Amino acid sequence: MIRYSSQPGTPVVEITVEGKVTDDDLKAVMLRLRDDLEQNGKTRLVEVIEHFTGIEPAAIWTDVKLGIPLANKVDRVAVVADQGWIRGMTHFGSFFTKAELKVFEPSEIDQARAWIVA
Repeated sequence: MIRYSSQPGTPVVEITVEGKVTDDDLKAVMLRLRDDLEQNGKTRLVEVIEHFTGIEPAAIWTDVKLGIPLANKVDRVAVVADQGWIRGMTHFGSFFTKAELKVFEPSEIDQARAWIVA
């Protein structure tokens, strides 16, 4: 499941990923993010990943097809993850974006939110 929220009047978007990511969920989020990017220009993203259990194979292709083109329009990304391997893998994201990227543990969610708007 993916939850998407944006803060009106700011370039900040928060996406929460929990459990298994489906292709339908990912497409819906990517389309909404694309719309926000078109309206706001550069966007800052907080991505909270909790209890991640996997991703549908079709969603991987959707992420490549829709996500990589959007990545260059993101200015700054804060990743908050409860699993160490996800925090470690996050650094590979720097190959697909020029955004400033910082990783946080769940106990640091307030610091992640403060950093994203700084």
